[in-house]
Amino acid sequence: MFLGCSSKPCTQNILKPDIIYEKALVNTREVQIIKSLETKASINATLLNEVFAERYPYKKGVYFFIGVITDRKMPEDKFPDFLHFKLDGSPALNIEPIRRGDELYSLMPSVNRWGRYYVAEFAPQNGRIFKLTIGIDPYDPVVLTFQRPTPRR
Repeated sequence: MFLGCSSKPCTQNILKPDIIYEKALVNTREVQIIKSLETKASINATLLNEVFAERYPYKKGVYFFIGVITDRKMPEDKFPDFLHFKLDGSPALNIEPIRRGDELYSLMPSVNRWGRYYVAEFAPQNGRIFKLTIGIDPYDPVVLTFQRPTPRR
């Protein structure tokens, strides 16, 4: 209602689609760990190679933004011993904690104040399908499947 009398460039900026958020949402998978009818953990992962192709090229590795909310006590300053990330059976090469003030935190979908967030780096993969396994001891691990898009001709 208030946009009716405003200039066209003003309304275009307000209604402009958020391309990064849209790409991140398409490349995000979510899963919950449920035991005895209780949710023990909520996990989401975003394939960063598809969202930021220049920053995270496939030739350097496969990168995920991973968020974990669990009933276990999660330290803020270090990666917990009971949490495990594997891509197609191989452990992560590097895991970097992401805090609320980081730019990546504000750009990703499904973030909230109760979660702990990480960027996990894995070795370069040749396949088109990636199986990211996330384990939280003592619960059974969960698998999130991602697919690299087919290049256009």
